[in-house]
Amino acid sequence: MRRMPVNIDVRDGNVGKSMMQLKRTLIREGLFKELKKRKFYIKPSVAKRLKREAAEKQRNKDLKRELRAAQKADF
Repeated sequence: MRRMPVNIDVRDGNVGKSMMQLKRTLIREGLFKELKKRKFYIKPSVAKRLKREAAEKQRNKDLKRELRAAQKADF
């Protein structure tokens, strides 16, 4: 996946505010998560297990959300 370059303008010499804007932009794009993920090598078997566990966790979360919505609709 190819990413577009990030441009942040410094206005009125306010570098601190521009740095915070850059940090928010990079967090939103998931750069820090990607760096954390690539910090160490993960064996394919471990990666599969982590992916499977994350999917299970998300399914449980979605199911709980649906149950709460159904209970709310009943009242």
